[in-house]
Amino acid sequence: MKTSIYFFIALSFISNKSDASEPFIPISKDFVVAQWATKTTEESFREQLVNLLEQAIYPGNSANYSIASSLLAKASSSDLSEAQKLYFDAVIQQHYHRFEESKLLLLRVLQIDPGHVNATLLLSNIYSVLGDAEMAKKMCVQLLLSTDQTIVATCALNAAAQDGKLTESVKQLSMLLENQVPKDDELSIWITEVYASLVKANGNTLMADQLLSPFLDKTLPLSFWVLWSDIQLELARPTEVMSQVQKVVNASNVKDDALILRLAIAEQEIGAKTSYWRSQAKARVDLREARQDKEHAFDIALYYFHIEQNYEVAHQWALVNWQQAKLLEDKDLLSMTQTKIQTTLVSKTNQGTLHD
Repeated sequence: MKTSIYFFIALSFISNKSDASEPFIPISKDFVVAQWATKTTEESFREQLVNLLEQAIYPGNSANYSIASSLLAKASSSDLSEAQKLYFDAVIQQHYHRFEESKLLLLRVLQIDPGHVNATLLLSNIYSVLGDAEMAKKMCVQLLLSTDQTIVATCALNAAAQDGKLTESVKQLSMLLENQVPKDDELSIWITEVYASLVKANGNTLMADQLLSPFLDKTLPLSFWVLWSDIQLELARPTEVMSQVQKVVNASNVKDDALILRLAIAEQEIGAKTSYWRSQAKARVDLREARQDKEHAFDIALYYFHIEQNYEVAHQWALVNWQQAKLLEDKDLLSMTQTKIQTTLVSKTNQGTLHD
């Protein structure tokens, strides 16, 4: 039995950047399941859930998580084992940034099935998100005898990087990829995305761009496009973002918040007279704030930093985000907003001194 390895691995590479678009709210659970089941009448519950979640990681498909949740609620013990139900639920919970809930579900999976590779891999990354570096590394080590060693090494080095060993981890991943290039495209995309994110965090944005560029003609997950967009914006290439990402967003039935925000930032940096994407981003942020939506705290902070240039509010949201997640990007966001507040204050103080 072969499931898409990238589906499960990609779920384990958690980014705290909000990759969820407006949640799909079904009219009723019966309606959702009935609609999905008409397309998959020959498939088991497990196959339906795998198909939904396999596709959920790609742009425009975040509604799949709500549909999968509704389907999961209807599953009986004859449809799914207890470990399967718990695992699928954990995957759904982590998508909505309910990391503690997902962690507890995964621990229950591993009590039932200690050799569950996907649960172990996902749990490692959730421990990193929660700031528990030792447990994150421990989970990777547990995979040594049960899965591809390239996956194990990537898992362990990513965990080490999140724990402060960034430069060392980048060097080791570089050597690993020189000697072991994955033949599987989906696995290669995942490892390259992890590697590029660490290279970017280590200050080599141009190299990160060079790593990702060869994959742009392939079917890519949302997290890849978000990372690629951030790299282009850091390299002062907003027109690249407008060109590539607009095509991705316009081809999607549901427009993802994270990509709308990157387009809005690109639109602003270009100095476009129209504010189509900025208006779209503002509407999303207004809705999130009205709902006190902490799930999107990372991108709300980015919106206030880049679009509104309200650094105090950006920092407040960065703090909210930090309460939830402790990855390198979360630390960088906190530092970026704090530094901008300080430099702005110094600038105002100096201006006041000159006027005096």
